[in-house]
Amino acid sequence: MSNEKFQIININKETDYEGWLNFRLRGVGASEVGTLLGLNPYKSKIELFYQKLGFIPLKQDENLAMFYGSRLEDFVANMWQYYDNDAESVIGNFNTEVKKRFCKPVPGYVLNADYPNLFFSPDRIITKGETDRIVYNGNLVTKNIHGVLEIKTISGFASKQWEGGIPPSYIIQLTTYMIGLETSYGEIVLLEDGRKLTVLPVERNEAIVTEILSAIQDFTDRVEAARADIENVHLYEPEPDGTQAFESFLNQRYANSEIKTLQGTPELLEIAINHKKAQEEGKRQDVIVREYSNQIKNYMKEHEALDFGLKGKIVWKTDARGTRALRNNVIYGE
Repeated sequence: MSNEKFQIININKETDYEGWLNFRLRGVGASEVGTLLGLNPYKSKIELFYQKLGFIPLKQDENLAMFYGSRLEDFVANMWQYYDNDAESVIGNFNTEVKKRFCKPVPGYVLNADYPNLFFSPDRIITKGETDRIVYNGNLVTKNIHGVLEIKTISGFASKQWEGGIPPSYIIQLTTYMIGLETSYGEIVLLEDGRKLTVLPVERNEAIVTEILSAIQDFTDRVEAARADIENVHLYEPEPDGTQAFESFLNQRYANSEIKTLQGTPELLEIAINHKKAQEEGKRQDVIVREYSNQIKNYMKEHEALDFGLKGKIVWKTDARGTRALRNNVIYGE
């Protein structure tokens, strides 16, 4: 029997963009959770925050990698079914029409009543048998779900990021699918340079599950509070972190400085001192430096200087080229 706790919502972005947009604004998708945890190099959680509030457009233009990746998805999913422990096995099993594993596409977004702030759109659901149906009367047939399959097409150059193991953002995405589909197993299948197929199993990790659910709760609480108090939306922004994406967002948001000085507080002085210490410790402290820098920038906004009196100043001023560079002139120690 189907499980009515799970619902399938089918929305076509191309034919019903407004409906798709309103649906995406209702919560967090599994592909967005990595952003909340600072694992997305292209988007910060503060940018996602303003997208969910409708201040920043959500629609993303399709690039070539996305274009080919989406069109290769069916092919990779099919080849995965003939995979049996090594890449070479695919050829023989395909030619003899012997499938070793089975998966089914999901015809829309999956909603789980236990996680109302989440929606899920897994590439495929792994089933136990080829004829097992996964949807009945618009609901999932959970007894037939063996796991979740995530499909990735990558270049040989991009594969270098996999040398140390599966990138954390993909672990987070796959684990979020496991949460929503209430399963404990998943696989990632990679097609590298259009010719090398690799299958990587992933087991559910409860520590990661806790981290994901905590990050989602914090983020959605902020979004809901901001919607209820839209005039003071800045009070609910996510706290600055040490990601380059957050830094890029602040640099764009406050691209131009104003000739004004803010009076520093003891708390900000401590951040400024820690920022300067981390700067002096070299490159190994890059992420820490950036986190302190982002905290300072987020406080200064358009202001050019942050004055700590005898302890010095921090200057974030627009130069003749239209670029703002942060200079920490704080004095610390005896």
